[in-house]
Parts: sequence; structure tokens; C-alpha cells
Amino acid sequence: MSLTRRLMWPKTGEEVQIFQNGSLVAEGHVTYSGEDEVRILSSQAETTVLDGQKLLTGIDNRSILVKKKARRA
Repeated sequence: MSLTRRLMWPKTGEEVQIFQNGSLVAEGHVTYSGEDEVRILSSQAETTVLDGQKLLTGIDNRSILVKKKARRA
């Protein structure tokens, strides 16, 4: 896994915003992160399921950007 993939891949417990081609796709708390899929729970209690392979491909070709929110102390 390249450095970019490792840095951008959403991990369980993180707060993230995921953009595809500049448009917000998902925002919220990562409840599951695996090679097969990533699940994100929004503040409206809606779950977004992202295909792991498509997410990986998008990170590699830079069409998907994952922004991680800073943790609060």
C-alpha cells in the first residue's frame, strides 16, 4: 500500500469528509473500515457504505479526497 493510500484511508473511529471530483460524498464517523467496504455514520444517523476497491482506485487516481477532522481533547 502506498504512502498516499495509508494516509488517506479512513480508519475506524475517525471523523472524515470524503469528496469525489470536488463533491461531498460522505461525512461523519467511520464505523467500519475494511478492504471490502467502508461504512460512515452521518450526524443524521444515516449510514453510507463505500466500496473498498472503488475507494482505493479513487485515492490512487486522485479523484477521491479523504479529509480527516482533527480530534478534540
